[in-house]
Amino acid sequence: MELIDQIRFNLPDEIKQANWTVSEQQRIMTEAHAEAARTMSRANERAEEAASEHEILRRAERHSAQVVKDAQAKGDQIIREAEAYALEQLKQLEAHLGRTLQTVRRGVEALQANQPQPQETADQATGS
Repeated sequence: MELIDQIRFNLPDEIKQANWTVSEQQRIMTEAHAEAARTMSRANERAEEAASEHEILRRAERHSAQVVKDAQAKGDQIIREAEAYALEQLKQLEAHLGRTLQTVRRGVEALQANQPQPQETADQATGS
């Protein structure tokens, strides 16, 4: 009987301790679940940020490639236009130089026509 009384007397303390252990275990589990949920949430946010940054980077790369392509096309167009302008200017210069050369040749021919012939010059020198 005494043993039963002692068990009854000690049993509530054991039950209380067991209940406390169970409730403490539940509290720790709840905190662990909450911490896991927070960790998962932060990981998801970071993954979304990284994906967003990756998308922004891809857009920037596509944009920069297009800018380079546009600049190359514009540069090629400027070169073509500059070459066409230079060709036109050279053609005009060639035509002008051709006209100038013709004028110079006519002048030379006119001056040569007015010069006495070499035989006339020799006859005048001998007095004949």
